[in-house]
Amino acid sequence: MFEMISQNLANVDWVTHGLIFAVNLLLLFFSGPIIDRIDPGHDHSASTKFFVMVNVVFLVLHVVDLILLSINLNYTEIFIKLAGSAVILYVSILFYKVGSIFFRRRFGTKKEFDHETIYLDTYSSRVVGILHLIVTSFFTIYLLIQVWGLNSWLETTGIFGIIIGFLALTSSVWAPDIVSGLIILNSKILEDGDVVVIDGYPDEYIIHKVSFIHTILYDIRNNHRTFIRNKRFIESKIDNLSRVASTEGIRKAIVYNIGYPDLSSMKHDERMEAFTYFESRVDKLFNTAYELALATKDLKIKTKTPFEWRLTNTGDYALQYTLFVYLEAVPTTKITANARKHLLSSLFTINQLMLKASAMTGVQLQTPDLLSVEHKAIQGASQKETAIG
Repeated sequence: MFEMISQNLANVDWVTHGLIFAVNLLLLFFSGPIIDRIDPGHDHSASTKFFVMVNVVFLVLHVVDLILLSINLNYTEIFIKLAGSAVILYVSILFYKVGSIFFRRRFGTKKEFDHETIYLDTYSSRVVGILHLIVTSFFTIYLLIQVWGLNSWLETTGIFGIIIGFLALTSSVWAPDIVSGLIILNSKILEDGDVVVIDGYPDEYIIHKVSFIHTILYDIRNNHRTFIRNKRFIESKIDNLSRVASTEGIRKAIVYNIGYPDLSSMKHDERMEAFTYFESRVDKLFNTAYELALATKDLKIKTKTPFEWRLTNTGDYALQYTLFVYLEAVPTTKITANARKHLLSSLFTINQLMLKASAMTGVQLQTPDLLSVEHKAIQGASQKETAIG
């Protein structure tokens, strides 16, 4: 028995198996760093984990095949076929990954993100990428069929015919999303790193990545990662805050309530004089807030474009003034804190400056309806006492 095992081990081509083991170990430890070096700035953690898993599976199957081969059992070499299938999948995914990186560099666009240069997909690179995926997938299936000896699957009623029929029947599900993704890339109005507002959603989002089927967004208010299908994304009204329509910047409106001046007991001339004085105080309020904003560091406003304010509503209890401020365009970024600092923090700071300006000028930002409520309460109490009496 031991002589037969020794003879079988002697017949094994150890040079070939040694080279296979060496290459597999190298890929096991260095496939992740190689991909990161070729395509920096992108998350390859999922691909790296998959490559490691395939390498480990291949090592285990290779060892099992050598053991069975040394014992000379009459098995159908299923383990070496499984190992070969793992190698084909590994090489195919690695080939697709490297090809996608090459096509992104060749047909994509180069962009700066937070002082780092990365390459983004465009319409051309995505179309070439789809063709590359189709060719790689068919060659992978063909090689797997050859390894397992399933040549009958290559016939019209075989696996290829089934795959084509399946794709045709399900095209209404996945095709609109792919077409919508290509429209997004071809429009060049929406790109990775842009801050957008989607109709029907209150928060602002950063476009992280446009894939074949879906778009990944970062919610700048709560740091959530949001997933939305390309078809639904493109059907919505999308405001791109990173691409302003004017050099004045992003125009934002903040509403404030200011109480009516008490002019009821005055004569005509006195009322006009008091009203003019009231308007001057309101103007002084907003001018003071603008001067405070100019003196505030790291406030992302357009310093050359002054604040604007208008009386936009005359309500029952207060005058509604709308303050229009102009913010700098949001820079291209994938860091939610940077976008939040430009949009939300700036508006909150202006609110705080308005409160300070209110204290400095004596103009109250409130809705003074307490007297009316108190009068109704007293009137109601008097009517109740009369009814009891």
